[in-house]
Amino acid sequence: MPDILIIPPTECVMLAPTAPGFAHGFGLFETMRYEAGRLYFWQDHWARLTRSARHFELKLPPEIAVQDALRELVTSSAIESGTLKLSLLKAASGTCLYVYARPPLPTPKGRRLQLDTTCPVFSRSLLAGHKTHNYMEAMHLLARARAQGYYDVLRTDEAGQIAETTTANFFFVKDGRLYTPSLVSGILPGVTRAALLRAPELAVVEGHVAPEVLLGVEAAFVTNASNGIEVMDGIDGLALGQTVDCIADCAELEAAKSVLVRAQEQCAHQLI
Repeated sequence: MPDILIIPPTECVMLAPTAPGFAHGFGLFETMRYEAGRLYFWQDHWARLTRSARHFELKLPPEIAVQDALRELVTSSAIESGTLKLSLLKAASGTCLYVYARPPLPTPKGRRLQLDTTCPVFSRSLLAGHKTHNYMEAMHLLARARAQGYYDVLRTDEAGQIAETTTANFFFVKDGRLYTPSLVSGILPGVTRAALLRAPELAVVEGHVAPEVLLGVEAAFVTNASNGIEVMDGIDGLALGQTVDCIADCAELEAAKSVLVRAQEQCAHQLI
């Protein structure tokens, strides 16, 4: 069975510098929200990690062993709420699953997105649609956007269609309908995104989104497992220097928030 290594918040681990996980970023990860003894969307996270591990021929420990490791982490470290992570790294021989907690990240003041068409998501990449440790490009784009006061970068795919931000999936409301880019653009199949798409009452339209479609949107928000729904104030960098200002409250947005709250309760795994 692949190794499982639990890392308490006050401890560090050593990685062999020649191991593929360290030397080449050959690994996968999941970031999960934990509150009051429950893991939100555990089955979605585990299914995504399992699919990606199979795709890259990385062996995973049994699910029950991973749950036991997460339980030991939160109980031994007295973690009541926060972000838990799984990192499956390729070792010199086999794999190792690291189980640990991530401290809270600073929340940016800016709530606008910057459209960037210069560094597209490549939909045919072998890494497309997988949550891998090869995250340097995304983190560089995010740091550059944050330095300019933006919340994040809104990226396009190689065909020039709207894709995702560096850390989240993207949704917008226009003409009373809720839209999100399709997975064929190479975006990550986020668990929060999936929860919203499963809700028939939202009737989310999934498809190709040209940048000009964003002109005149009523509301925009991004989603990920850590933060849920984050509402944006606007989008800059559209054609001819145009910008879009978004409202913070509309029926479709409130409906999405309500759906997420219910889905979190319904899909929570009781860890302790």
